[in-house]
Amino acid sequence: DILKVCTDRHHDRRALSEDELRRLIDAARRVEELFGRDREGIIAWRMTGGDRAMLYRLAVETGLRVGELRSLTPSSFDLDGEVPTVTVLAAYSKHRRDDTLPLLGSTTAQLREYMMEMQLDQRVFALPPRQGLAEMLRVDLEAAGIPYRNEANQVADFHALRHTFITNLATGGVHPKTAQVLARHSTITLTMDR
Repeated sequence: DILKVCTDRHHDRRALSEDELRRLIDAARRVEELFGRDREGIIAWRMTGGDRAMLYRLAVETGLRVGELRSLTPSSFDLDGEVPTVTVLAAYSKHRRDDTLPLLGSTTAQLREYMMEMQLDQRVFALPPRQGLAEMLRVDLEAAGIPYRNEANQVADFHALRHTFITNLATGGVHPKTAQVLARHSTITLTMDR
């Protein structure tokens, strides 16, 4: 992830603050109310406000990448274990291994309700193609009053949610080795640089 930031200078990313995250998730949840169901693109994205709010919350609380989020089905989750988890299968993981991550209790409760009617093999999120995902996030950022590009020329794109996850681990005092495991970085250097 740090390599992407260093080699792709037009995509310097920033972490979202706790307040910005709350506003983003709230704006996403209310997108139909704010913009109406017929606004160009919203229906084409096939994701309701509730879908988007759940997507952003899961992304920032797990650090999952877009392709990993796209791969999730209800069978990817163990919501009833002592420690609720989500597992990304090796076929979809950047490092080609199964990755299992813990979930917060509040997220677990929301996921349980969110996936209640889904089939076990159904995709949890009907994510639009990459460009549609970028546009969708920009609409939600705008609705939340969050600039896509800040004064330091850093962007809040979808990968910034993963950036925020890793930043939150560091600011939360998580041991660097534990943060490396949770971020699924190949080296501790990537985690420490982030």
